[in-house]
Parts: sequence; C-alpha cells; structure tokens
Amino acid sequence: MDCYDKRNIAMRYYVRMNRSERIQHLMLILSITTLVLTGFMLEGETWVINSFGSASKLIFFWRGILHRIAGVGFILIGVYHLYYVSFTKDGNSWIRDMLPKLKDFKDAMQNVAYLVGLSKERPKFDRFNYQDKLEYFSIYFGLPIVAISGVMLWSEYNWNQFYLDVAMAFHRGEATLAALAILVWHLLTVFFKPGNYPLNTTFIHGMMSEDDLKHHHPLWYERIKDNGEEKESKS
Repeated sequence: MDCYDKRNIAMRYYVRMNRSERIQHLMLILSITTLVLTGFMLEGETWVINSFGSASKLIFFWRGILHRIAGVGFILIGVYHLYYVSFTKDGNSWIRDMLPKLKDFKDAMQNVAYLVGLSKERPKFDRFNYQDKLEYFSIYFGLPIVAISGVMLWSEYNWNQFYLDVAMAFHRGEATLAALAILVWHLLTVFFKPGNYPLNTTFIHGMMSEDDLKHHHPLWYERIKDNGEEKESKS
C-alpha cells in the first residue's frame, strides 16, 4: 500500500496554494456544490411536491434563483482564473507547471503498474501529477458546455424546442459527469488517499510539510531546493 510513516514530521512547510488560489478554490467549491444540489433537485421533483405540497412552489422558485446565481458565479470564477493564469506571476507559474507533458503518460503507466504490483517503484511526480492535470483541464472542457447550455435554458423563450432539448442533454450530461468525477475521484484523494487521511488540509492553509512534499512531489521538491525557492514557515 502506498503509505509512509509520518511520525517524524519536519517542522518546515512550503506554500502549495497561495491566498488567491485558495479563494478561487473555495469559490469553486461553493458554486459547484450549489449547482449540483439545486440542479439535481429537479430529478426528485415529484418527491418534493408530494412531501411539501403547496410549499414546493416556493422551494423550486428559490432553487431556480440559487442555481442561476451559482451558475453566474461559476462562470465568473472561470473568467477570473483565465486572467490569473495569463497576467499574474504566480498564475503563469501555475499554468506552466500544469501543462501536459509526455512524462505524464509515462507516469500514468508506471503508476498503474506499481498499484497492481508489476513495478516496485512508484513514479516521481512534479508539482502536479497526471491526475491533477486531468481534473484541472476537465474544467476547461466542462465549463463552456454547462455555461452555454445553461444560458440557453435560462433564455428558453429565444430558442425552439429542438435546441432546448439539445442544450438540456448537454447540460445534464456534463453536470452528471462532473459531479461523479468530483465525488468518486477528487474527494477520494482529498479525504482517503493514503498519506492524506482523514483530510488533506492544504486547500485550507495552503501549506505542505517537507515530508509530504518529498513523498508526493519529489521532483518539485528537488526543483525548489535547487532554485532556492524555499517558501517556508517553522513552528
């Protein structure tokens, strides 16, 4: 099992996510959670009507308001993040390290071999591994789909039924795919990945211990040390 001894935790910590990145992540959590809850409420519309009777009209009224507010927030976060990675120093560094490389494919193959016992050595990851990159760029793919289809459904009186049906199919399909990816993949690594259990708190304080950095991102650690880019705090 991919685990290691954390009893001798170093008292040196490095910045994994700066304040802007943590705020963007928090806003993403809030908007996506609201979108998932208010969106999939429609799947249980009959149950809500049977359970709450006349009050269900008010519930679904506010459901629609919250869903649209969260949708606009989600789009604004995406637009700001594009500005962040394009025009800020830390953002430039983020997107540069996040770009896919041939090594990511090799790492994926080696990691599968390691997990099934065909390799004795796990791959050495840099700042972001292939899983991080897949999750990250899936947002670039998914956000335009849900945004465009969502705006079409919001302005339904401007479209005929065929286009609305297509928009609904894309909106529902991408939302379902994104929700499953977050629940099955992202939350699994945040809460239950060996070495992180019971919770990887980096998204809260932005810091990663030297031991964690050496274990999870050894190539990034070596690069930081070689470049003298130590951003640390000691306790």
